[in-house]
Amino acid sequence: MRKLVWLLIVLAVLWGAWWATATTQMQSTLTGLLDSRRAAGWEVTLKDISKSGFPLSLQNRLSGLAVAAPARGLAFEAPQLDLSAPVWWPGDLSARASVASAALPAGALPLTLNIRDLRADLALHPGTTLQLEAIELRSTHLEVNGPDGLLLEAEEPRMRVTQSSGAARDYDIALLPGGITPGPLLRKVLGDGAVQPGGQPILSARMAVTLARPLDRHSAVAGTLPQIDALTVENIDAAWGDVALGAEGALTFDAEGIPDGVLSLRVTNWSKLLDAGERGGFLPPSMRGQVNTMLRLLEARGSTPGGLDLDLVFADGQMVLAGLPLGPAPRLIQP
Repeated sequence: MRKLVWLLIVLAVLWGAWWATATTQMQSTLTGLLDSRRAAGWEVTLKDISKSGFPLSLQNRLSGLAVAAPARGLAFEAPQLDLSAPVWWPGDLSARASVASAALPAGALPLTLNIRDLRADLALHPGTTLQLEAIELRSTHLEVNGPDGLLLEAEEPRMRVTQSSGAARDYDIALLPGGITPGPLLRKVLGDGAVQPGGQPILSARMAVTLARPLDRHSAVAGTLPQIDALTVENIDAAWGDVALGAEGALTFDAEGIPDGVLSLRVTNWSKLLDAGERGGFLPPSMRGQVNTMLRLLEARGSTPGGLDLDLVFADGQMVLAGLPLGPAPRLIQP
């Protein structure tokens, strides 16, 4: 009996030592990542970091966290961010924040995200490089704001990135925004589709990417994503009222980020999109008749009344839509 007691004491001491070491290492890794961002010119603020979770989890609470790269239009801020991982494998990490905000560019359009009940679940492969196995981001409520105000709100949005089991550089991406409510600006541009049958806005996307190298700790320290070598769009679907857009296809990218391949585009009720373009100021009234005539000719090529089935072809650095040259193809610039 005495030996059993001593054994339990020794095991408890060893377990406590392991917990203290693992928690301290987790904290050191976090501060190291933040220091690397400071060294890269980012603005980083962290008021406090504390440890807890003994005996079964490793927990770090970051208070007053704010990171920003103004030159790139990127920022993240959370008054309190809680990180937790099981003591037996810190690579299964969960991050939670009751409120958070982020800024990121969508092309030339700067966006601000206000997030409620943010949760990120991260799974890393064991090993020295800590390759990403999967990450899922979700929240109970998301606001997307542009320079002129609220663009849309989403209830229970989710995004998941999963490494392919067959190739370390391949990742499947799913974007499921949940219930969407357009903001005043989008309602003005798109019209009041909510009062139409099936008017609930819908948006979903599933795609697969091949990167130049796997996502791992080196990517995290560098703060940049590897170059995208290939992109397969399984589906991108958006609908508002009786207007719908869809896309699928496959592209490859050279070392300069220039695409090659075909995207098949589907448009339902394209005439209402012209109405939206005119309301939003993207289509001058003087050009409405010319564009309308051209799209009617393209509609006549297909078999869907009021719809368009178009191929957007990228080849030799140029873009061609349904046989019409559009000019140089845009380069994919990594953030």
